[in-house]
Amino acid sequence: METAYRVLKKRGKIKEDFKFITFGGDGGTYDIGFQSLSGAMERGHDMVYVCYDNGAYMNTGTQRSSATPQFADTTTTPAGKVSNGKVQVRKDLAAIMAEHHIPYVGQTAFTNNFKDLHTKAEKAIYTPGAAFLNILAPCPRGWGYETSDLMDICRKAVDTCYWPLYEVVDGKWRLSYEPGNKLPIEEFLRPQRRFRHLFRPGNEELIVQFQQEVDRRWEELQMRCNSHPF
Repeated sequence: METAYRVLKKRGKIKEDFKFITFGGDGGTYDIGFQSLSGAMERGHDMVYVCYDNGAYMNTGTQRSSATPQFADTTTTPAGKVSNGKVQVRKDLAAIMAEHHIPYVGQTAFTNNFKDLHTKAEKAIYTPGAAFLNILAPCPRGWGYETSDLMDICRKAVDTCYWPLYEVVDGKWRLSYEPGNKLPIEEFLRPQRRFRHLFRPGNEELIVQFQQEVDRRWEELQMRCNSHPF
């Protein structure tokens, strides 16, 4: 559509200026639509792709996706006597999009004042060329938490560094927020039914593994941001 628009505009058949914005869930973004998304980003279409990341195929029955975190209980990775949930760690799609060398990538969430979300959305829309926004979008039914706790879940995702807030502008990485007191990952996991098996006796090592992966990614992100100071 964006290509057709440019052709028609070049021929003088369209006078107005438009920005194309696409929305998708993590299943259609991380998995099913990744080939098309990668191609669009690599070609540099003047568009914003917004991913609502709720960490599974929530509309079709809570099946695992590559955005699903390790050890999560889903209908296709059920936790029980012979399984601890999903085996694999989640794909870091925002970082992968940054490797396409597009002008803007932002990762954000529904935090308390919405400022980070608003600021990054504005940057993505008004940046010429391809832009990508990854937005944490918790699902009460799939994650197993009370709907009223949405903001608290997002805050804990950010303050445990499970979902760090950052952006990549023209290849330069920048942290948007660094917790003054980084919370242990249990604070994010405990309120969610999909992780309740991790808190059963004997599964302490699984939480340790989860924490180690979060710490590894957080340290890697800090190194990237420190090597590209704004």
